[in-house]
Amino acid sequence: MRPPVPTYAHAWTALVLTAIAGAVDGAGFLSLSQQFVANQTGNAVLLAVAVSGEMTGREDGLSPVGPLWSLLGFSLGAVLASLATRRHVLTSFGVPLLLLVEVVMLGLAGLAQGFELAIALAAFAMGVQSIHAARIGLSGVSTTVLTGTLIALFVNLSGGRRGLRSGRLQAGVWAVYLVAAGLGSALAHAVSFSAVCWTAAAVAAAMSVAAFAEAHRHPSL
Repeated sequence: MRPPVPTYAHAWTALVLTAIAGAVDGAGFLSLSQQFVANQTGNAVLLAVAVSGEMTGREDGLSPVGPLWSLLGFSLGAVLASLATRRHVLTSFGVPLLLLVEVVMLGLAGLAQGFELAIALAAFAMGVQSIHAARIGLSGVSTTVLTGTLIALFVNLSGGRRGLRSGRLQAGVWAVYLVAAGLGSALAHAVSFSAVCWTAAAVAAAMSVAAFAEAHRHPSL
């Protein structure tokens, strides 16, 4: 069975969520000792390299603390969001509520004073966002980890007209992530990591309002 072609609304949702993840990831990498809060594949590599350095006595300046906090925060956010929106407890407002949780977590990350807490809170928000993207059916698109999206893009390039329509979204997601990561790092350098978190939270809040309005119009969806 072929994956569904993304709708116009879902395409825009994917692009905006990816922009949020890219901006927060770029800002976090620059401001939080080169730690990722959305890209957990990168954190797995950083953690493995740091642990191997600890075990072999190699001094490369890497610490496992940051990647661990990020992985734990992301995992906790994803697990709780997944459990909260299981099919048998899901309501029409359950999925939009995830965006509201993301807003709160990003806002708290911007207020956090401690390095580890800021990483964990921002990563928690990205874990929640990942489940939100999955629950609304963004087939072939992950808004926080883009390797799978890149693979899906290459597969869709040979999939005819239907595949090309999905491929355009996947290519757009990649481009948006790159641009947003650059802008996020620039804003973090010029202002602060907090400014990026609060800007991302404001965007997520606007999306949450739109999602609740849509759920109210179509309560059975």
